[in-house]
Amino acid sequence: MTENRALTRDDCTLEITDISHEGHGIGHVNGLTLFVPNTVPGDRALVHIEIRKSRYAVARLLRLIQPSPDRIEPGCVYAADCGGCTLQTLSYEAQLKLKQRQVKEALTRIGKTTSIDKIMRPILGMADPWHYRSKVQMPVSGTSKEPKIGFYAPNSHEVVDARICKVQPPVCDKIQSVVRDFIRSNHIEPYNEQNHTGLLRHLVIRLGFATGDVMVGLVLNGADIPKREVLIQSLIDAIRAHEDPDFPSLHLTCCFLNRNTQRGNTIQTADNEIIHGQGWIEEKILGLTYRISPQAFFQVNPRQTEVLFELVIELADLQGKENILDLYCGTGSISLQLAKKARKVLGIEMVEAAIQDARVNAKLNNLSNADFLAGKAETLLPQLADNGWNPDLIVLDPPRKGCER
Repeated sequence: MTENRALTRDDCTLEITDISHEGHGIGHVNGLTLFVPNTVPGDRALVHIEIRKSRYAVARLLRLIQPSPDRIEPGCVYAADCGGCTLQTLSYEAQLKLKQRQVKEALTRIGKTTSIDKIMRPILGMADPWHYRSKVQMPVSGTSKEPKIGFYAPNSHEVVDARICKVQPPVCDKIQSVVRDFIRSNHIEPYNEQNHTGLLRHLVIRLGFATGDVMVGLVLNGADIPKREVLIQSLIDAIRAHEDPDFPSLHLTCCFLNRNTQRGNTIQTADNEIIHGQGWIEEKILGLTYRISPQAFFQVNPRQTEVLFELVIELADLQGKENILDLYCGTGSISLQLAKKARKVLGIEMVEAAIQDARVNAKLNNLSNADFLAGKAETLLPQLADNGWNPDLIVLDPPRKGCER
C-alpha cells in the first residue's frame, strides 16, 4: 500500500512490534502507542495519525518502508476490503507464534500463572489452513438486481460482495451463487438495515465434514420467501452436482427459515421453520456421531476439533473410575468423548436447546453414563456439592468469565 503526498506533522515513521486482537499492527512513537491497520510485526512504515487520544492513537498506513519478513501476499482477493480475516498478510507460521504468545501473555498477565513455560505446550496448527470452516453466516444487502452476499467490511455493516471465501469449503461459494441467482430471478429484496425494509437478511450454511450433510438457512425480515420450492430444488441440484475430494457425497439434508423481524445485530431468533429435510445435520468426531440443529453450538473447525479432543483425552488419562464435570458443555461434544472412558460425566450448560441436543447425542451414541443439566454453573455447582457430588476432573471449555464464583 502506497500513498504519495506531502508529509504533515501527523505523519511519522515507526516499526510495528506487535499486533492487537483485532489484527491491527502496534507501534510506538515518543511514548505514544499507535494502532495501524494493514500492518504486521516487523513492518517499518510511514503512517498518518488520524485519531489521537491521551494514551494511544489510531493511524493509517501511508507507505511500507521495509516490509516484515513474515509479510505475505493475501490468499484471498477480498482480504483488503473484507473484515472476516484480519491476518492474511501474515504468514501462517507467524500467526501461530503470535497466538501462542498472546495466550502466554494472557495467562501470565491476567491469570497470574507462574512457571508458564513448564506447563504450556506448543500450539498445534493445521497442515492446510484453508477451507476448514463448517459454519458460515453471510449478511445479504444491495438490491434485487444487484444483491451483495458476503461479509462486513472492517468496523462497519457495509457488505463486501465476496463471491468466494477460502476459509470455507467451495460448496459454500456454490450455495451463495445459487441464492444470488434466485434473488435476481425472483425479485427478492435484500434487507436494508438502515430503514428496516427488504426480506432476506442472512444466508446460513453448516456442513458435516465426515457425513456430507449440508444445512442451508435463510434469515428473513418477514414470514416466508416466495417460490421456496424453486430455491430448494436449485440447492438440491447444485449441492449434489458439486464434487469435493475432501468430502463424502454432499447432499442437502436440512433447509430452514428463521424469522427475525427485529432491528439490531442479532442474526437468528428462536423462530425456525424446517422447509426441507430433517431439522439437523450430523457430524462424526473420533468415532462419535453428533446431531447439530440450526442454532446449536458446535466447533466450526472439525479437523482441529479432533486434534483438540485427542489432546483432552490424553491429558485426562482416564482409568474408567472417574466422575467428570463438564462446565459450559454446549451440545456435549467433549462430555461424550470423555464418557467413553469415564465412570460418569455430568455436563452443565445454561442454553436449554444445547442441553436437549446433548441428551440426543448421548442417546445416539449409546452413552448412558453421560447426563446433562440446564442452568447456570454458579447456581448448580453449590447444589451438586451439597448433594455430595465430588468430581475427579473438571473441564472448562471455554473458561468463561465468572466461573471463579
